Amino acid sequence: MPSSPDAAEKIRDKLVTGRLPDVGGIAFTGVGTREICDGCDSAILSEELEYELEARDRRTFRFHVRCVLLWQVYGRQRDR
Repeated sequence: MPSSPDAAEKIRDKLVTGRLPDVGGIAFTGVGTREICDGCDSAILSEELEYELEARDRRTFRFHVRCVLLWQVYGRQRDR
């Protein structure tokens, strides 16, 4: 399932409330593992690309491609 239609809104809200970390950390990519995307709360299917991020505080997050890009854009906007 691709990222949810309201992914941008969910990601902005999670950044504001601290449920998603600030931009940065170590990222890995691979095939989807059917885990839930931490950005949009939808499963990342095996036919999709999954980004796994280890944040600076050592928490691990998983994202769809679209969601990781939204997280990066909105996270950087917050830093201005």
